[in-house]
Amino acid sequence: MFSKTLQNYLRFWARQYLKRVKPQIITVTGSAGKTSTKEAIFEVLKIGFGQSVRKSEGNLNTIYGVPLAILGYKKPPVSLDRSFSLWPWIPVIFTVPFKIFANSKTKYLVLEIAADKPGDIEFTTSYVRSDIAVLTNIGPAHLEIFGTIEKISQEKIGLIKALKNGGWAIINNDDENLANIEENNFKIKTFALNSQAQITAKNIVTDIENFQGLTNFQVISEQNKFLATSFTLGRVTNIYSALAAIAVGEILGLGKDKIISGIKNIKPEKHRMEIFSGKNGSTIIDDTYNANPLSMKAAFDTLKILSNPPAGGKKIAVLGDMLELGEISPEAHKLIGAYAKEVADEVVAIGEQAKLFEAQKYFPDKKEGINYLLSKVSQNDIILIKASRGMGFEEIVEALKLENGNHTIISSQSG
Repeated sequence: MFSKTLQNYLRFWARQYLKRVKPQIITVTGSAGKTSTKEAIFEVLKIGFGQSVRKSEGNLNTIYGVPLAILGYKKPPVSLDRSFSLWPWIPVIFTVPFKIFANSKTKYLVLEIAADKPGDIEFTTSYVRSDIAVLTNIGPAHLEIFGTIEKISQEKIGLIKALKNGGWAIINNDDENLANIEENNFKIKTFALNSQAQITAKNIVTDIENFQGLTNFQVISEQNKFLATSFTLGRVTNIYSALAAIAVGEILGLGKDKIISGIKNIKPEKHRMEIFSGKNGSTIIDDTYNANPLSMKAAFDTLKILSNPPAGGKKIAVLGDMLELGEISPEAHKLIGAYAKEVADEVVAIGEQAKLFEAQKYFPDKKEGINYLLSKVSQNDIILIKASRGMGFEEIVEALKLENGNHTIISSQSG
C-alpha cells in the first residue's frame, strides 16, 4: 500500500517540476548499455550547452528513481532493491515539494529509464514525455519476470510510442528486435556497426594502455565524417553509446568539433569495463555491474580482440551466475561458457548456476575462488571479472586489485 502511494506522490511532484521548468527530455532505455549511453549523451551535450544540461545520477532509473532524478536527488534514501518501509522516506516526503523550485535553469534533462517488470515504462511515460528517446537494444534481461523477449520488446518500445509529437527515436539498427519500428508521430535516427544506418563507425581500434582503455574510430553520418577518440575499452558496446550520443548531438544542432570533444570526455562507469592494476603485475577488467547473455558476449568480444599478453601472460575469465533468465538459464550459461573457453586461456566459474559454464575451474563460493586466483595470478595476466549484480563480484575485484591501483577513470568510456 505504501509503495503505491509513494509512486503516485513522487510522480505528482516530478510532473509539477517538468510543467514549471519545461526542459527538453532525452531518455534512454534498453536491456544493456543504458547507463553508459546516458553518460555519453550527457558528456556530449555538456560541451555544447554547459550547465543547462542535467542527468539522472547513479542508478535512479526505476519507477521510484526516475522522479527522484527529475527532482534533483542524487540517490534514493534506501536501496530500491529492498522492501519498502516508511521511515527512510520521511525526509524525501517532506523535501520533495520544495525541489520543484530547484534546478530552474535546466534546459536539457537526460534520464535513464529501466523496466523491472511489465508496466513500469507505461507508468513512467504517464508523466515523462520525451523529446528524444534512445533504445539501445533488446535482450533477455529480466526474462524470468517478463516471460518472453517479445514482451520485453513491447515494454521498451513503449518509451518511443510515448514521444512528444515531432520527437525523435534513436534506434540501434543492428538489433533485429527493433528493425520493424516505423515513423509515426515521431522521426527516427538510426545507428549501427553491422547494418545500414544514418550513423556508423568503422576502423575501430581498441586496447589497454597504462591501465586505461583507449579506442579510436571513424564516424560516418549523413551530416559529418570525423575521427573520434574515447577513453573506453571495446569495439561494440562503448561505440554504440558514442554513436547514440552523436545522434543526440546532431539532432540538437551541435557541430562536429563539440561532439568530438564530448566523446573524448566519456569515461567508464563504475564496475563497467573499468581497468585496474592487479596483484603480481596483472591487469583487472572489472565488468561486475551486471550480466546477461548480451553483455557477457560483448565482454568476451572485447577480451578476444585485446592484444595477447606478453611474456607468458594469460587471458583469464572469472564468471558468476547470470540471474533472472528463467527457462533459458541452463542453455544460456552453457553457450556463454563455450564462448568463454574459446576466448580465454582459463575460465574460472563461481556460484551455483556458474557450474553450467563447464569451466576449467569451478568453485561454489567466492572465498574459495579468491584463494585460487590469488595463488595463480601472474605477471601480465589479463583478468576479466563478470557476473550479475546480485553475485557481489566486486569483492573479487577488490581482492585482486593492488591497493590504490591505477584505473581508467580520468579527470578530463558497459544488462
